[in-house]
Amino acid sequence: MEITHIKEKKKWLALNDEVQIGELNYNINGDILVIDHTEVEPHYRGNSIAADLVQAAVDHAKKEHLKIDPKCSFAVTFFERFPEYSNLLTKR
Repeated sequence: MEITHIKEKKKWLALNDEVQIGELNYNINGDILVIDHTEVEPHYRGNSIAADLVQAAVDHAKKEHLKIDPKCSFAVTFFERFPEYSNLLTKR
């Protein structure tokens, strides 16, 4: 599996042999990366693909000095499970 950033479309794709099996959609609002939606094809769920997509967003935010606002339910759960990334979250 490969995670690919399509910056001009504001998304990360999870690809298996060049076939899309997952997607994370985001927007940039100033210095905030807003995670809008994360989805994985049903056959591939339960394999940490959604977590890998969110991790790609986390890595990008760290590199670009962005904060993260998780709007989708999976991303919210991800940050609850990994409190070590709480410093990246916008204050609510």
